[in-house]
Amino acid sequence: MTPLRVAIVTNIPAPYRVPVFNRLSQIDGIDLTVFYAARTEPDRQWDLPPLAYRHVFMNGQMVTRAGRFIHHNPAVWNELVRLSPDVVVTTGYNPTHLLASFYSLLYGKRHVVMTDGTANSEQGLSLGHRLLRKQIMGRSAAGVAASHGGWRLLRSYGMPADRLHFSPLCANPDADWQAAADGPRDLDLLFSGRLVALKNGDFALRVADGLARRLGREVRMAVLGDGPLRGDLQAQAAALRPSVQVEFAGHVSQQALPGWFGRARLFVFPTRWDPWGVVANEAMEAGTPVLVSPHAGVAEDLVRDGQNGCVLPLDEPRWVEAAAALLQAPAEWQRMADNARQTVAAYRADAAAAGLADAVLQAGGRAGAARLSTFVRRPRVVCVQRRLPHYRVALFEGLRQRLTEDGIEFVLVHGQPTPAEATKNDSGQMDWAHPAPSHYLAGGNLVWQPPGPSALGADLVIVTQENRLLWNIMAMTLQRPARLAYWGHGRNFQSARPDGLRERVKRRMITSVDWWFAYTELSARLVTESGFPADRVTTLDNAVDTHSLAAQCQGITAAETETFLSGLGIEPGAPVGLFIGSLYPDKRIGFLLQAAQAIRQRVPGFRLLVVGSGPLAGEVRAAAAQWPWVHALGARTGRDKALCLRSAQLMLNPGLVGLGILDSFVSGVPMVTTDCHLHSPEVAYLRSGVNGVMTENTLDAFVDACSRLLGSPEERARLAVAALADASRYTIENMAERFATGISAALRLPGR
Repeated sequence: MTPLRVAIVTNIPAPYRVPVFNRLSQIDGIDLTVFYAARTEPDRQWDLPPLAYRHVFMNGQMVTRAGRFIHHNPAVWNELVRLSPDVVVTTGYNPTHLLASFYSLLYGKRHVVMTDGTANSEQGLSLGHRLLRKQIMGRSAAGVAASHGGWRLLRSYGMPADRLHFSPLCANPDADWQAAADGPRDLDLLFSGRLVALKNGDFALRVADGLARRLGREVRMAVLGDGPLRGDLQAQAAALRPSVQVEFAGHVSQQALPGWFGRARLFVFPTRWDPWGVVANEAMEAGTPVLVSPHAGVAEDLVRDGQNGCVLPLDEPRWVEAAAALLQAPAEWQRMADNARQTVAAYRADAAAAGLADAVLQAGGRAGAARLSTFVRRPRVVCVQRRLPHYRVALFEGLRQRLTEDGIEFVLVHGQPTPAEATKNDSGQMDWAHPAPSHYLAGGNLVWQPPGPSALGADLVIVTQENRLLWNIMAMTLQRPARLAYWGHGRNFQSARPDGLRERVKRRMITSVDWWFAYTELSARLVTESGFPADRVTTLDNAVDTHSLAAQCQGITAAETETFLSGLGIEPGAPVGLFIGSLYPDKRIGFLLQAAQAIRQRVPGFRLLVVGSGPLAGEVRAAAAQWPWVHALGARTGRDKALCLRSAQLMLNPGLVGLGILDSFVSGVPMVTTDCHLHSPEVAYLRSGVNGVMTENTLDAFVDACSRLLGSPEERARLAVAALADASRYTIENMAERFATGISAALRLPGR
């Protein structure tokens, strides 16, 4: 069969692409010609390997705009007409590339779009630029991405997944990186790149200065590269002596690079913007962990936070602490170094050539039964949260770690609380999460919170089941991701109008997603009863991190509880009930106080401890002022909370039961509640008569149960044993494991 004539139209020869084209030209069935718009660009000092393929240098016409070089070579038209290729590959959107794309359209040639860009690097493009790209990609037979971010970019423009291929950027394959991995490591830090403002070399020097002060010793650093800021950076480095010793090596040849990377213990890459960053490939080939800003394409693609390096916001103290931690922990440094070499093994020239070959062969109708490339794409899962409460931090940290082990990228996108929620001061902080501002409309009844480029091209997007989240409607209609999942209760358990419009809409939308993550078994039952397939529902068993509380409860001694109760005027052995939670209407505080009066009449010496704060705190304080046996203790946290739990025989909660039931489980203090139909889904954890008690929703039934249990140590002990046993089931680790298992199952569904 006649070889497929392939033309690649690109800007200039690059050391990370020439080896790929060399290998591509050697693949059977491909007759390759590369058209270069110019031999080089003014700010490049690359030394190149031999170009072992047919290539043409055009006249190098270019203009400079905002520090970037725009190539315009009308000659590309005649060159393509003369060659008459079967497939044309373009690597950008300069006028030269656009002419080649138009040639493909006019002459009926198969076109392949190839990009080093990502969804993040192109988010600042104008609408016109985006529409142009969408038009070109819509007429392309295949797409080639250099990264996972590039893959998502092409998907966001409508390129079908089965026409997408990977040709990853890679370090020089002919360099001796193995020798570099065994280097002397006599440098603490290494910086490599053009010495321009965008690369942020001055930030790297300030990190070195902070590191020297943090470690209390001299820090050695090398700077590779040249540029207009070299003099300024050298002056800055001179001012840091003698605590920081910096060597400026200038331009370094490709063959000499491994030696420099092999000398460094850490590579710092604080760029303000970079579509990728091959310097990170070079560092990882040498087994050097990388500290990188989130503004580089390699961040969380090649460099994975906590695995083979650190992805850090451009905050100097954070970089200093991360660098110091690694330099002072040889075992952790070695783990990251080993992971770096393992990860970068997939980002090499052979894999890049195979992916590019797959694309042109598919475009030319020559694709075989199996692809040449063995590059395994890392699925991306995006979870969108309206806000991030502190109690969810442990879950997301554990889930991210668990999914990383499975080769799945997890991205958390969250917004901000309402002004009223902000007064609770319960927001969490996660440096790796992506912010997406929450715009509250109609008095907070509607929220507009688009996740931006984070969700573009995602394999699975998880959203919470809230009617007011307008982007959810977009995700179900105009911007449907490959797979969409709900995470929620199944219904609003506290709705005053369960048959009202809001709840009817919520029920209708239950089946509008591809997967369900239900809070509890009760939630899962509601979802399946609405017609959603049971085999696409994951029950999470919603939980919070209770390890600290459990340890604190176990550490409380009998002497401590006796002293605590004595301070409240409570005699040893007195029957004590406890309410712990927020003080608001759904908790039925009036019912609680009325029940406590009746219990005290039946159980002599009964005392009630009320722990919590909220709008009904005044009602509790008034009751305590009237009845000395009621103790309004306010909000208690940490060991103080544990002391209250260990000082009580029963938890009394006649109103809404939610995650507070876990306090009962970890402390072994049985809970008594009512069938009041106000509960959150976590009430499903309560097994009445086994690990707690749920009575009829009457005052008499509640008082009877509490009075009976206060007089029966044996029954309380039996309930406590079961409660403590269930504490080991409803843990944050188990929830993260169930979440991860469900995500993996959801990813196996066919995507859109």
